[in-house]
Amino acid sequence: MYAYQRLREGTVPKQKRPMTWLEVAVRNGGMRAATTAMSWAYCWAVTREAIGHEPSVDEVADWWNMARRTAFREQAAFRKSFPTLDSPAAIYSTPESREAVARHAAAGDRLERWIADRRNRKESDSVNAFTFPADPAH
Repeated sequence: MYAYQRLREGTVPKQKRPMTWLEVAVRNGGMRAATTAMSWAYCWAVTREAIGHEPSVDEVADWWNMARRTAFREQAAFRKSFPTLDSPAAIYSTPESREAVARHAAAGDRLERWIADRRNRKESDSVNAFTFPADPAH
């Protein structure tokens, strides 16, 4: 049947939906590499949001406290799964995804401040204990 006949009869096939990022990753790299690639992309995006510029592999590793070798392996999986992308920026370009990443980065910043505050209080409290009068019996 010719295309114009299908149009006339109303039997035009539905248009294919665009592939999702996950489908692209699985098609290019397989499920295992796709999973690692998505993890890398998310870590990269959160780090970018936290530090304010596109991070290097070392910056991602530092921010997430991961081994440098792990960061490079995950980046390699990303490149295998998304060979046309230079970075995960395109994946996290929608306002919704940027907002989710910003919330995660803010939570990380709050946690860092809490840890620093606890460390400072511990140090100041331990020093304060030595400023009290000593018990002469000891």
